[in-house]
Amino acid sequence: MNNAVDEKHLISPFLIVPLMYVSMVGVGVLNFQRELAEHAGYNAYISVVIVGISIHLIVWMIYKILRSNPEGLDITAINHTYFGKIAGSIINFAIVLYFFFGAYIEFKAYIEVIQVWMFPSMKILPISTILMLLIYYTVSGGFRSVTGLSFLGFLMSLIFIIPENLPVLPYLHPQNLMPLFNHSASDILLSSKSMIYQFLGFEALLLFYPFIKSPAKSQKWAHLMVIFVTLLYLMIIIITFMYFSEGQLRQISWPTLNMLKIIEGPVFQRVEYLAISLWLLKNLSGISLSLWAACRGMKNVFRIKPRASLLAFLVGILILDYFLKDRSIYRWISEFYSDVGLYFIYGYIPIMFVVTQIRKMGRRIAIE
Repeated sequence: MNNAVDEKHLISPFLIVPLMYVSMVGVGVLNFQRELAEHAGYNAYISVVIVGISIHLIVWMIYKILRSNPEGLDITAINHTYFGKIAGSIINFAIVLYFFFGAYIEFKAYIEVIQVWMFPSMKILPISTILMLLIYYTVSGGFRSVTGLSFLGFLMSLIFIIPENLPVLPYLHPQNLMPLFNHSASDILLSSKSMIYQFLGFEALLLFYPFIKSPAKSQKWAHLMVIFVTLLYLMIIIITFMYFSEGQLRQISWPTLNMLKIIEGPVFQRVEYLAISLWLLKNLSGISLSLWAACRGMKNVFRIKPRASLLAFLVGILILDYFLKDRSIYRWISEFYSDVGLYFIYGYIPIMFVVTQIRKMGRRIAIE
């Protein structure tokens, strides 16, 4: 399997920064606090730290796996090498479906925010179609186009997330965090499992690694972004816990957006509308990256042209969005995707790491 990438399609190692950011920060940043608090109460911020540290280890493993081959292969080619053509193709197709459903879930979550907060009585199909056209334009432009949109999404979301926390600072109640350790280790682990869902998406590195110029130089930026995103989630959840009581948080579906209601201005009475609009670029870039990864997998495994598979994926998302209107079905799909992501990150990647190390040791013994 040939993974050679033309020089003109490569990106600078630094540009992994926006790609890692948009893949790890999604619509879930608007409401993850409530779900984490269900298991570990206001000790749930500990789970953010635990998951952040574990993601560092997984990113390190990914780089070890991908740097083990001098040809600069991505994970689809490595699967063929390790497991053979048939088993490797099955695993690769599962990875393609994983990224497709990741894109669908992110898309559906953003559509739900638009429906609840902005246009509750409007038919959503026209909005979905417009978003699909924007995503098609981005992904069909190639990886550099996806990277460019990710950079814009990175900047726009920072404009929203960090400043929106400043007005609530005078209204925080640090005593809400007390007592510091009043939940069991099992509660913290359950909360950590929920937190893993928020980080899902960075695994796209397994597929866009060959598109990085001097990819080894990008590793430091990848780890820096894991630190940054972990601190970002930590800041948001601690501020939320100090702003809302546990009783209040249980009644709020979108805590991050609810905190925006405190901001008043002469032009915007509802600042959360502006925030949701600014979030569009970030959300589109995250969806585009996932779909690009799925299309790349289809091209590598089945030799299907990316634009053909992209059209099929977009039509599939529209069909799922149109027919799956039951909230419980969408929640089941999200939970299933989260469970698969858990096994993918903490099962498949460590196994691939171990196999890589064994093969490396075997080559050394053979040489000696």
